[in-house]
Amino acid sequence: MRGEAVPARGRMAPLGAVCTTVAAKTLEELTAKAARAFSLGTDLVEFRIDLLAEIDMPRLARALGRLARRSVLTVRRSDEGGGFTGGDRERLALIADLADLRPRFLDIELATVAENPRWSRGLPGGTRKIISWHDFSGTPALSSLKAFRKRARKFGETVKIVTTAKAPDDVISVLELYRSDPRNLIAFCMGANGVASRVASLQFGSPVVYASLPNEPVAPGQLPVQVVVALKRLAERVAW
Repeated sequence: MRGEAVPARGRMAPLGAVCTTVAAKTLEELTAKAARAFSLGTDLVEFRIDLLAEIDMPRLARALGRLARRSVLTVRRSDEGGGFTGGDRERLALIADLADLRPRFLDIELATVAENPRWSRGLPGGTRKIISWHDFSGTPALSSLKAFRKRARKFGETVKIVTTAKAPDDVISVLELYRSDPRNLIAFCMGANGVASRVASLQFGSPVVYASLPNEPVAPGQLPVQVVVALKRLAERVAW
């Protein structure tokens, strides 16, 4: 019966990893925030490298090397909410250097890999990519969302579709993506209207569920990490 408590081992598959997004101007502050996130129970930390005031790759490698397997590394382009101030060639070189650290995931925009397919294929073998697409203005029709998902699957096994919920129907449209093809799919809505989609994605099979440090959301609608960790533990004990 749905809603009946069952042993966690009765689940068909494990729930996704809780990933806390952290951002800071300095590397010292960034790593301190990561340590706090791990102390609060997160599985992974997404380091927003693009939001650092200064990027020194040797220092970055030393600081993040030991955390690489528990990290998502992101250098977000400006038109998708990023803060990197250098040129695109510089950004691509930085992402390639970060790939050498062998993080759990590199988050790279669909537009970036589509515009630079040769560069994408040249990243170190075994690099696990989250191919992401964001819409900060709203939520397109479901047919468009499916098209973005299909295109992204050509470049990486994990696909991330993130829109902005202006109305409840937007949440339904995005979550419908899990019905048709949920393989390695991260799909949710930003904003106050999209919070429910973040929670639902955990149960629908998202391999990564994003959170924030308490009172430090990096994206609109992020829930505090301790709340997401608690929801995950509850879901692991209950068959809905």
